Amino acid sequence: MTLTILGPDDPALQALEEACAAHPQLNARVKIIPWADYRNALLDALNAPATPYEAVCLPGHVWLPELTHAGHFFNLNDLTSEVEPSTLAAYDASGLVPSVKAECHYQSQWVMLPLFTDGHIVFYRSDLLELPEQIRPSDLGTYAKAMNLPSGMSPLALKAHASEILLDWLPYLWENGGDLFDEQLRPIFNSPAGVEALTNYVSLKKFTPTETHQFGNNELVASLTGGGVAAAVSWGGQAASIFDPQKNPFHAVMKTTSLANAWNATWGVCIPANQPKSQAVETLNHLMQLMDVNCDQNVTRIAGSPVRLSSYSAQQKEIYPWLASQQAMLENCKTLPLDPKVGSFLGILYAAVYNAFTEVETPQQALDKAAAEILAA
Repeated sequence: MTLTILGPDDPALQALEEACAAHPQLNARVKIIPWADYRNALLDALNAPATPYEAVCLPGHVWLPELTHAGHFFNLNDLTSEVEPSTLAAYDASGLVPSVKAECHYQSQWVMLPLFTDGHIVFYRSDLLELPEQIRPSDLGTYAKAMNLPSGMSPLALKAHASEILLDWLPYLWENGGDLFDEQLRPIFNSPAGVEALTNYVSLKKFTPTETHQFGNNELVASLTGGGVAAAVSWGGQAASIFDPQKNPFHAVMKTTSLANAWNATWGVCIPANQPKSQAVETLNHLMQLMDVNCDQNVTRIAGSPVRLSSYSAQQKEIYPWLASQQAMLENCKTLPLDPKVGSFLGILYAAVYNAFTEVETPQQALDKAAAEILAA
C-alpha cells in the first residue's frame, strides 16, 4: 500500500514529510494543497465513493465535530486492536498534552492523531517594551499607547485578513464576557458585550500598519521580522520562523508571553471511512510510526507548536524560548462549541467581523446581520 496523506500548505507539514522520508519502508507521502483550496479538496475526497487519500489533515474542533457527525472518519478505537502492540506502545498516546488529546475526540470517538497546534501567543520586541508572563487582550491597546517607537514603526499588527480575523478577535470577545453561541447554539455574539468587544478590537487599527486588514500569517511574520511592528498576536506554529536567526535580524530580542482567553486548534490526521477497514488498520499502523516523538520534536524545530509533553521539557525550553508561552496557552486555551453545525456558520462570522473592521458596517450592524443569517439557516 502507498499511504498518501492530504494536508494544507502549513510549515508544520514539513515535519510529516521528513518523517515519511525517514521511513521509506512505509511508502508514505504527503500531498500538499494550498490553504484556500483545502476544504473543497478535503470534502471531495471524503464524499467520493472511495477516498483517493488514505489519511487527511484537519483542524480539530473547527471541522472535527461536523465531519465526524457526518460519518466521514473511522473511530480509531475500532482499529487499535488490530495494530501491532509494539507500535501502539511506541506511539504512547498517554504522552500527549491533555488538552490536545481531548481535542482529538468527538463525543466517545477517538478520531484524530495530533500533529501540531495553532493557538494564540504574543510575540514582541523586548528592546522596545517589556510584558508580563500573561496579558489580557485589552492590555495590548494600553501598551501600544505608551510605546515610544522609532519613526516608521507601528506598535501592533493584527491578523485581520478576511480569512483570519474571526479567530484574531475571539480572545477580545471572551475577555469581555461574551461568546459566539449559547447552549442551544443560538447567536449571542451581537450582545452588548460582543458589540463592545468588536468596537474595542476595531479601535486598535490606529496602532497598526494601514494594510493590517490584509495580514495573514505570512504578512504578520514579515512585519515582525522586518522591523515594522513591535508586537503582535499570532500562532505558536509561527514561532520557529519568528525566532529564526536566518530570517529575523531581531531574533535575539524577540520574546513571547501568553494571552488570556487564547484560542487554539489542534491540527491532526484522520482516516477517511470511505476505504476498507483492513486498509484503515494498515494506515493507522503506519501513521503511528510516522507521528512519533521525533516527528513532534521536528514540529518544534520547523513550526514551533508540538503536541507531546516531552517536547515541553526544561531542556527543550532552553533551546526554544517560546515553549513556555506555548505550553501555558495549551493549559488555558478555549475552543469553539463542539457542535456539528458550527463549521457551517463560521463564514458568516468571518465576513461580519471583517466588515466591521473595514468600516463597511458598524459593529452592531455587522453582528446583528450575522445573527439574523445564522438564525435563518
